[in-house]
Order: sequence, then structure tokens, then C-alpha cells
Amino acid sequence: MLKRIVVAAALAALALGPSRAESQEKGDALQFDLTCKTPSFKARKPMLILNGSLALSDGVIIKVNLSRAGEAMSGSEIIPSYVGAGNGTCEVTGKKFMYDTPIDGPGKYVVQISLVEELQERPLAAEIKRKAGDKRTIQREFLVWNDELITQISPKLNELHTLVTECREMAKKFERATMSKEGWGGESKGLVLEGGKLQNRLQNHELHAYYPAAVNNLFFTIRNVVNNAAYFTFGADGKFSGARDYHADDQKVQTFRKEDFNWDNLKRYIDESTAIGGREFCLWIIKDLRRTAGQMRPEIVDAIKAQKAAPGVDFFQDRLQKATITEIDALEKEIRGTKG
Repeated sequence: MLKRIVVAAALAALALGPSRAESQEKGDALQFDLTCKTPSFKARKPMLILNGSLALSDGVIIKVNLSRAGEAMSGSEIIPSYVGAGNGTCEVTGKKFMYDTPIDGPGKYVVQISLVEELQERPLAAEIKRKAGDKRTIQREFLVWNDELITQISPKLNELHTLVTECREMAKKFERATMSKEGWGGESKGLVLEGGKLQNRLQNHELHAYYPAAVNNLFFTIRNVVNNAAYFTFGADGKFSGARDYHADDQKVQTFRKEDFNWDNLKRYIDESTAIGGREFCLWIIKDLRRTAGQMRPEIVDAIKAQKAAPGVDFFQDRLQKATITEIDALEKEIRGTKG
């Protein structure tokens, strides 16, 4: 069942329309309101529905921009990262408007509503200018998930572990093929094709919506392997010696982490994705506790227990099960690896 959630504006200073004094002087108020219906994420690409009210005439066009908060790696730290989640327009009818769009997954969504004068017919543009003045943009944040999410993140962490295993096997295939120059010459074409297919899957994988930092870490690693295959080099003894870019004065190629391009480093990156995903799992627990003001539901405890031995979860699982609303900010910093 759809659950309606309304979250207060993160940036109250961006309130749409004139100040109260200006509104009274001009005899009009925009009376803006915006709510969000949370979809079920049991289906892929569910519809996000925004319902709003705005005291403007029929036909006024509203521009909508969405962004979604995810996670990304910065060194060893997991940091919030915003990505575009779609944009479009809708019209005011009876002082109301509705905007819907498919979304990739749960998370905090930032909604920016704008009244763009160039999109309006001339009389409506004049009305907007009269009633809203120069303040024609408002921003709202919505936590777009409900209680069912917690029952999904544990199975999806298991799916991530399967994906890590697949990527590890792919890296090992490349490593075995490069044990000799002759061996690589016979297998390179087929392996590059196979690795490219895995790279494309990772780029568009459903798990991006739940474990973006871990999946991106896998994607960048496999992309490094596949895209640099043309630059692989071998020593006089026929053994693999990394990669050199003949387009850049034959300089040695580094990994996306600016380290030596060798199989030990690349396999390490893949293995680290398991613990990164475990930490993202813990962050989902923190986010849900914050959403419910610290309500420790049985589903949360069950999810933590199911993954208590998983890398990235094992170190935090005991404190997560006992966390109160006053403790989660400090715990989140520790899980993220925030310095200072």
C-alpha cells in the first residue's frame, strides 16, 4: 500500500513566492504545498508521484528537477553523492498539479520546483511575475522508502556478494591469460568481449539503487581491466609487466586509484567491494532509524542478524542492534569512515 510521507523543506530560505508582507500588499499568496507518494520497490522502476498545490491560474507550467542521494567512495570514506533522477514539466489545473516519473530505487530525493517565465504564455508569465516576484524556485527533500525496505536490503546484499564473486572470476581469467604473451595473444579477443559484457551489466545494474558505492567500485575495476587490455605489455621473459599507453608517450598505465596496474591491486579492489557493501547495508539501517525517530523494529534486528558475519557489518552489528536515536549520528560517521 502506498504510504504518503511529507518531509519538511531542507532549505526554507528557498520558499516559493513573496514574503508574507509582500503577499498581503499585493493581495495574493501562492499557498505552495508538495507531497510525495512512496511506491513499492518490489517492482523495478516504480513510479514516484508528486502532488502539489499552487495558487496560480490553470495552464501555468511547472518545471521539475529530481536528484537522488546515493553513496560514493572517496579514498576509504563513503560519502553522500547526488545524481540526477530525471526532469520534466507539468501544468497547474484547479490550483493543483501532479508529476510522476519512474525511479531506480529508494533513497532521499531532492525535488526542485521552478516557475520559468520563458515556458509560460504571456498573461501567465505576467501573473507569475506579479505574485512570485524573483523567488520562483523551491526545493524539498523526501525520504522515499517505507518499512518494507529493510526486508529487501539483506537479500540484495547477498546478490552483491554473488556479483563480487563474478567480478573476481573475471579478473582471474584475465590474469591466467596474461601469464604469457603467447597465451594472451590467443585469448585476448574473447576475454575482452566477455569482460565488456560484464562492464555494461555493472554500469546498469539494479543493485546501483541499493549499494552504489560497492557496485561502482566493481564497475571501475572491471572497466580498468577491459579498457586497458589493448595496452598490456610483456617483458623479455614473456611475463606480464602491466600496461603502457602508446598514445601517451608509452607511459605506464595506473589504476583508477592511481596505483600500479597489476593483478594484485585489481583483485584487491574487487574484494574490498564486499566490505563496502556491508558498510552501505549499515548505513541503510541508520537512515531508516532516523526516518522513524529511532524505532528499532523486529525487521531491523532480523536483517542485522542475517548479515552479522558479513564483512563491513560484523564490526558494527552489535551496536546497530542497540542504537538509539541519540547515538546514530556518531555511529554513522564511524561507518562512513569520516575523519575528524
